[in-house]
Amino acid sequence: MTGNEKALIAAMTVPMKIPPILKDPFAFLLGIVGPYFFMLIYIPMLYRTTYRIVSEKELRAREIMRMMGMKDSPYWLSWLLYYTIVNTAMCIPVWLIITFGVFTASSGLMLWLFVWLYG
Repeated sequence: MTGNEKALIAAMTVPMKIPPILKDPFAFLLGIVGPYFFMLIYIPMLYRTTYRIVSEKELRAREIMRMMGMKDSPYWLSWLLYYTIVNTAMCIPVWLIITFGVFTASSGLMLWLFVWLYG
C-alpha cells in the first residue's frame, strides 16, 4: 500500500513509568494491632450480656415468667433488642473515631456496616 517494497511492520514495547513502592508502616501496624482493639471494644458488652443472662438463670426469672404465661419468643427477642441497642450505642463513637480520625478517605457507610456487623 505504501509503494515501498522494503516496508515492514515493527512492534515496539515501551515500559510504563510506575512510582516507587512505598511501604506504609501505619497500615502494617493496623493490620496487626487493629483486630485486638476491635476485640477489646466489644469484650465489656459481651461480659455484661453474659453476666445478665446467667444471673437471670440463677434467679429463675425465665421459668417464673413462663409460669405466668409468657412464651419464649418475647424473652429472647427482648435480649436481641437489648444487644442490638447496646451494640449500636457502642458503634457510634467507634465509627466516629475511625471515620474522621483514621480512615478519612473511606466510605462512612461501609465503615459503619463493618463496625456494626463486627459487634
